Amino acid sequence: MSNKRNSGVTMKFLGYLITVVTAISFFACIAAIPIAIKYAKSKEGYVAEAEIPAPAEKVYRAAIALTEERAPVVKILKKDDAKLFLEVTDDIQKASFKAESISQDKTAVIVKADVPKVEGKEKEYEKEQEKELALRIIDKLCAKLNVQCTVTNK
Repeated sequence: MSNKRNSGVTMKFLGYLITVVTAISFFACIAAIPIAIKYAKSKEGYVAEAEIPAPAEKVYRAAIALTEERAPVVKILKKDDAKLFLEVTDDIQKASFKAESISQDKTAVIVKADVPKVEGKEKEYEKEQEKELALRIIDKLCAKLNVQCTVTNK
């Protein structure tokens, strides 16, 4: 009888163990899914949007830290901590950053940047290292928050 009881306990334990391992694997897969950065260009400017799996305040503070790290190349023009809003410039473009809480652990980020003007003509940013400001901000924000992001054109 003792062997049957021990084998029943062992089977239950094994069942729980399999369930826990499966759950951990499932959540690890979700965490590995990259965040999509929706990116578009229009006559008025560039827009980059993403939903980042972090609280809005943390995302906003990371954006401020990034700006401060990149000083004097990137400068803060306006800052509203209550609205989680930031306006910055790299002396070529001006961009606005807004973090909006979707839930306790998820934030919508919207970055809008104007179209850069160089010698009266629009300057095209085609090389990776020359991405325009809206996309660079979200890209660097994802890196700072340790979130994998990929760009999708709207």
